[in-house]
Amino acid sequence: MEVLLAIAILSGAALLAYVVGRLSRSRMLTGFIAFVAIAGSGYMVYQIWNVLQDGMPLGWPSAWAQTRLQSYLVANYLGIFLAGTALLLAALVAVYSMRYMHRRDIGKFYALLLLMTSGIVGVGFAGDLFTLYVLFEAMSIASFVLVAFEREEWEPIEAGVKYLVISTVGSLLALLGISIVFSWTGTLDLAALPSLLEAQVGSAQLMAVVALIIVGFGVKAAIVPMHTWLPDAHSAAPSGISAMLSGIVIEAGLITMLRALIALGTVNYGLLLVWLALVTMFVGNLIALRQSDLKRMFAYSSVAQMGYIIMGVGLALGYPTLAGFSGMRGALYHILNHAVMKGGAFLCAGAFLWILGTRDIRKLSGIGRKFPLMGICFLIFVLALAGAPPFNGWFSKVLIAKAGADVGGWGIFMVVMLVLNSVISLFYYLDALNTVVFGPIPEDRPRTLKPLPFLVVLPIVARAALSLLLGVLPDAGLVLVDPAAEYVASLIGGGVDVLVAAGVH
Repeated sequence: MEVLLAIAILSGAALLAYVVGRLSRSRMLTGFIAFVAIAGSGYMVYQIWNVLQDGMPLGWPSAWAQTRLQSYLVANYLGIFLAGTALLLAALVAVYSMRYMHRRDIGKFYALLLLMTSGIVGVGFAGDLFTLYVLFEAMSIASFVLVAFEREEWEPIEAGVKYLVISTVGSLLALLGISIVFSWTGTLDLAALPSLLEAQVGSAQLMAVVALIIVGFGVKAAIVPMHTWLPDAHSAAPSGISAMLSGIVIEAGLITMLRALIALGTVNYGLLLVWLALVTMFVGNLIALRQSDLKRMFAYSSVAQMGYIIMGVGLALGYPTLAGFSGMRGALYHILNHAVMKGGAFLCAGAFLWILGTRDIRKLSGIGRKFPLMGICFLIFVLALAGAPPFNGWFSKVLIAKAGADVGGWGIFMVVMLVLNSVISLFYYLDALNTVVFGPIPEDRPRTLKPLPFLVVLPIVARAALSLLLGVLPDAGLVLVDPAAEYVASLIGGGVDVLVAAGVH
């Protein structure tokens, strides 16, 4: 029941937030309702963690109902990881938006934020492909509207429609793949499918289904060349939603794809993902070099960061006995770190937009000196994203590199590519840092600027502190990451002996 409540609390609170926001138009009250709901869902996730730690199975509905409905939720450590990361990010965005967003339609904003978060939480706990797909779509539909939320301007409308059309095509392709699987097996149970699909292993039909799943869910995961919606959506959305899209929504798309692919059995699609990761990181970094819009630069940076994450996942799936655990450990830790550092970077960009009304990096020159606390936070986020120690981004990149070293051979080549891309990213990160924090203050800029509200500053500072904490004390994040990585490694054949060798037991 706790698994259901973790989702239901958010969905129920979405209705309450909409009604209260519509009647009161109070940003503080509506945001407080959203924050309490997120905290309540987080408490349920904590209870799920405690039950799993005691070695007890947990899910919803009962086993009797599952056999008849063929749709259910099941507790697992990957779901706890995804839910915990999403709820942390959503809580800070809820606080940030209490003062950042306009009063008009504030109820609709928080309702959609809660619905999107409930879909993300549910994706990790889905026990079958049908439930997985439905919750994935719940997340997607809410995000479509949030991208186009500021409908008075043309840019968000155009970005939202582009996002909707491309994502819908991807969703239909994924649904086609799921339908084919059901026609073969008569079930969509994630635990039962690997054994039922053994007869299809190596067949052209199963490879076609794998392709449909990768392309379908890969759209939301921003895998090149399915990434074209992302730069427009992330730059045009309200800054809090940009943080959610980049920090957890695209990662939830990847985890949805991962769970579906694991259910398809022993097809060796890991190498394909590694090569897609290589293309994704290069495309993201090279295009980011040419951006003058701060949010758009961070958007292309998110494409590159997804390349790093997919590299870890691909190594784990391609070489489960060598890198099953280490690859997933690096990928999941980078997901957590990316949620913190990139989410903070987008909130910081939103703060600069609040002050000066522009996203142009050149026009933001010196703003970090005028607001030194924001300048320090921006410096932390940028260096963390570049992978500079002692911030969190460097440690997860080291873990991904370790997976490549565990594979050996061409895995070493992938490590070199990872390092090369990190060096490339330094050019645009340091250029933005030099301009925004250390650049000259334009003479025509007003001496008195709009002050930043405390509730806008607080979530940014909290994320900056987390970026430093997770880099200096990585065990604080690995508490959440390692059980999830171990869970996935066990599903893909990592083996207990590999986990022992990795120092997990």
